This record gives sequence, structure tokens and C-alpha cells, in this order.
Amino acid sequence: MGRMKHGGKPLVELPYVAVDVETTGLAPSDGHRVCEIALLRFLRGTVVDSLVSFVNPLRPISPRASAVNGITDAMVVRAPAFPDLFPRILDFLGEDTLVFHNAPFDISFLRMEARVAGGEWPENPVIDTLALARRTGLFRNNSLSAICDRLGIGASFHRAEADAYATGKLLLALASGGRVDTVRNRAR
Repeated sequence: MGRMKHGGKPLVELPYVAVDVETTGLAPSDGHRVCEIALLRFLRGTVVDSLVSFVNPLRPISPRASAVNGITDAMVVRAPAFPDLFPRILDFLGEDTLVFHNAPFDISFLRMEARVAGGEWPENPVIDTLALARRTGLFRNNSLSAICDRLGIGASFHRAEADAYATGKLLLALASGGRVDTVRNRAR
């Protein structure tokens, strides 16, 4: 493990933050919002710090989203809204590399939420485990749960903390056999 390098160091030796969000629906352009966020800082394959919270989306969670993630309106009604969490999120992220599974999906929501909070989503380097998995050509199904099942990474899925944990572990599994090209998450 650790053949994948970033800045000349094995990835396993560098801190990175695995990020996942659960949402009220599929598209921020349709008014959907984040209803749960998980940020897990990994170092040497272990979670060393975390920021996990429900987020009050200030709108109802769609029945379809709730059926997938199990999050109900009653669970988020007393949670902080994203603007209240945003300063803590920025402090937590620092300049660490961010790791997502299907980065465009999560980042589209996080950019929108940052704008609503009166700020901008940071320009940290981003690694997308979905893109890495697709490049290997090893998986017929590139969903996080299918890849993790194939690689023996045990986790429950469709909640932010569990998905962030699986994503962080998946990066290490993929890193053991290749190299990573980080990309900036600049607006397109």
C-alpha cells in the first residue's frame, strides 16, 4: 500500500479529508439542499478527526431521497443550517486534499451551499475515487457500495459518515496499485 504519491510522498503518509453529503434530492439547480455532511480526516489509513452533522436544509426532504438515505425532516429540523456550519467546515478542511466518490455531485451541492452562506467553496486539491475506479477498468458497477464490496471494504452506505469512511478507505485500496493525479475543483 502507499505506491500512489502526491507531492513526492506516499499518499498514506499525507492527511486527506474524505467528504460526503446527503441531500434532499438530486440537483441543486432544482432547489435541493444538503441535509447531512461528513468530513473525515485520514492519516496513515486511520480517521484522526471528524466533523459530522445533520444540516437543516430549510426545505422538505423528498420522499425518494429519504427512501435512499433514511433521513427524515424530523431528524434535521433542529440541526444547524449550512451557513451556520460553513465557518467550522472551512476551518476543518484547511488546505488538505479532499476525497470524494463522484466529486462533481457533492461539489455541485457544496458550491451552491457555500454561495448561500455568502462564501465560496475552497480550491483544495480534489481526488475522485469514482474516476480512479473507472480508470482501472476492474469494476462492472462503479457505485461506492459495489466497489467496496468487491474490495472487501465493509461499510453501510447512503449516510454521509459511512460513505465518507468507505471513500477514504477506497482511496487507499486504489492507491496500492497506481498513482493519483489530483485536480483542482475550480469552477467550470
